[in-house]
Amino acid sequence: MVNSKWNICFLLIFLIPLFSEGQDSLSWPLESYQDRRYKENWKLDDWSERRSRAQDWSDLIKNVPLSNNHKIWASFGGQVRLRYMPTVNEEFMSQNSGLFTFRTRAHADIHFGDNFRVFAEGIYSNTTKDNSDRLGAGTPVTDGAFLNLFAEYRFDLYNNTFMGVWAGRRELQGGHERLLSPGNWLITRRSFDGAGFYVGNKSDKLVAFVSKPVIPVPDGYTTRDENTTFWGVRYESMDVAYSTTAGFGVPSWSSFDRTYFEPYFYGLHRNNAVYEEGTANEQRYTAGFLLAGPIKRIFNYEVEAMYQFGSFGDQNISAYSITTEFGVSFPKVPLQPHVWVGFDYSSGDQNKGDNTLGTFNPLFPQVAQFFGEHGAMDRKNLTSISANIDFTVFKIVKSRLTYWNFQRSSLNDAVYNTSNGILRTGESNSRDLGDSMQLSSVITLNRHWEICATYNFWVPGQYFWDTQSGNAHTQHFFMLTTQFTF
Repeated sequence: MVNSKWNICFLLIFLIPLFSEGQDSLSWPLESYQDRRYKENWKLDDWSERRSRAQDWSDLIKNVPLSNNHKIWASFGGQVRLRYMPTVNEEFMSQNSGLFTFRTRAHADIHFGDNFRVFAEGIYSNTTKDNSDRLGAGTPVTDGAFLNLFAEYRFDLYNNTFMGVWAGRRELQGGHERLLSPGNWLITRRSFDGAGFYVGNKSDKLVAFVSKPVIPVPDGYTTRDENTTFWGVRYESMDVAYSTTAGFGVPSWSSFDRTYFEPYFYGLHRNNAVYEEGTANEQRYTAGFLLAGPIKRIFNYEVEAMYQFGSFGDQNISAYSITTEFGVSFPKVPLQPHVWVGFDYSSGDQNKGDNTLGTFNPLFPQVAQFFGEHGAMDRKNLTSISANIDFTVFKIVKSRLTYWNFQRSSLNDAVYNTSNGILRTGESNSRDLGDSMQLSSVITLNRHWEICATYNFWVPGQYFWDTQSGNAHTQHFFMLTTQFTF
């Protein structure tokens, strides 16, 4: 039952945006709010323009001078999100669940001169449950926690080339978020404790880091996962803008006006990793690349390929994954449709006890972007064919209709969930995991307020019929989200 605290949260989310209705696009140097808020740059060259260029109260808490000479200044902001997710026939059984979540973020970005800053962002999240756990929903931090808390120093080198170093707690992201993502869908976003550096410019950048994942702890402050170490190095051909949308959590590659290229190498050491093969310490290395871009501004493509090697206990690791997408846009047709098809393949383990683990590990991915907003299934031992269409209604409503066909890549491996565990195991001669369709719409009322609605149904394939007693029911998933960012 929702108590008075939740009623207040509902009220705040729906009333706050009324104060900023009808605002035009942002006139500051910032084009939009960023998913990782520390990517925003609110600095003005002419401080006298601060008040005249502000569009509402939220702009007046950006670029706030803290010293008379304006050498010390700060920006403040936050986000409030309310979400309800009911599921009918969860995991294809005759059980229903409903999950209501609330999440709020608040940050301060304090600059000391042009090169040094401290960024701090807190997060609070909570949930109500009807005696069931939603897969991938994550753990709430009901006492609050630091999502980001790091110091960063940036060196200006030459010809608009710079180098930056950072240390502390920080959200990390790479590519199309298939391997590394803050996981905006989660109730408590994913963060890491560590250090890193970057060198380059807006067109070319080399990034490296070493870290330990942060574990959300119920009723307490988050702690580091001392059983896991994660590091990586990658090259980015340009700086990708990730918006803070409540719905589609990754950038639309069809909007790119030039080619994006990102080769990378990641290392993961995790104690007590769980696979169908068993539980053991995992030392895994991932080498891969992402290539995406336009073809004559009408067509777009994306290819991402990854190979993994290392050890799992006394076994070797040999796994891989490949994604290909191809789309075409119709900008002059009503609703401006963008049609695209995709193919995803991630390897599974072929034979138990053969001294080789073939199950692909997606590391720290975006939870719900690729195979359904229910966030139930991970990129392990999975083959997927998809067809999608994006369209825009009344300029403020963006919708996406998607169809998936799911198959097991290997008959001798399990189906995995998004919590580093197993969704379903059991012997079956069938690869068929079923067919799914989803319709999602994001309504952007203004630059602060968004509403997202999703419906997904998943018709179970023969594998699920073979591995459960009784009938396998069609799963229906709903999600309604409202989000306010300032």
